[in-house]
Amino acid sequence: MKPRILGSAFAIILALTATTGAFADAAFAPDGTYEYALRQGATTVATSTVTIKRSGSVISLRESQSIAEPVIGNVQLNADESVLADSFTPLSFSGSTMSSGKTQEVKFAFANNAGYFSVNGERLVVPVRILPGTQAMIIQDQTLVLSFLTLPSVLQATRAGALTVAVPTASRVHAITVDSSPQTKPSTVPAADAAVGIAADNGSTAFSVWYDPRSGVIDEIDVPSQSLTISLTKRC
Repeated sequence: MKPRILGSAFAIILALTATTGAFADAAFAPDGTYEYALRQGATTVATSTVTIKRSGSVISLRESQSIAEPVIGNVQLNADESVLADSFTPLSFSGSTMSSGKTQEVKFAFANNAGYFSVNGERLVVPVRILPGTQAMIIQDQTLVLSFLTLPSVLQATRAGALTVAVPTASRVHAITVDSSPQTKPSTVPAADAAVGIAADNGSTAFSVWYDPRSGVIDEIDVPSQSLTISLTKRC
C-alpha cells in the first residue's frame, strides 16, 4: 500500500533532500513549546506548534501543524518523534494527515540499525537501514518542522558527511550529503546564529537551517528556490 502525497505545499518539503557542512557546536533546544510560521513570499501557508520534552535518555518531539492547501483545502498534520538524547538517532515516529474528511496514519520504528514503516496499521515490506556511505539517520516528512530540528545536533554529535533520511509518508529512505558551502545570513535571523547549509544534490532542493549555537534553538529555515521561509514566532 503506497500512501498518497497531498498537494503543492507538501511537494516543497518532500523535495528537500540534501544536508550540511560548516557548522558550530550545537546543543539541542531546551524543553518547551515553539511556534513556527511557514511562509511563501508574504503569504503564510501553514502554522506549527512543536513541543520538546526530555525523559531520561530520550527526547520527545510533538508537532501540530495546520496547512492552508489551495488545492484540497485545510490539512491538519500531527506527529510524534522520539530520538536518543546523546546521538539524536531516531527511535520512532508516528504521524497522521487529516484532509477532506479522511485520515492517513503512518509509523516508523528504528532499532539496532534496522527499522520498518507502517501505513494505516499495515506494516510494509520495505527494508529500512542506514545506507552505505552514510553515518547517521534522520526523519524528514512533509512540511513538518520537527523534520529539521535535529539536523544541527545530529551533525555535531556524529560529524557525519552523509545521512540516511527516512520519509514515513513516502515509505522510503534516501541519502543526503554534507555541503560545506558558505551561507549568506538573512537579516531576519539573530546575528549570533550559525547555519547548516544544504545543497542541491541528486535532484534535491537547497535549503539552510539557522540556529542559536548556544541553545540549539532553530530560528529559521530558508528554501530560496521555493520562496519558502519557516520562522520561529514564539517560544514558551
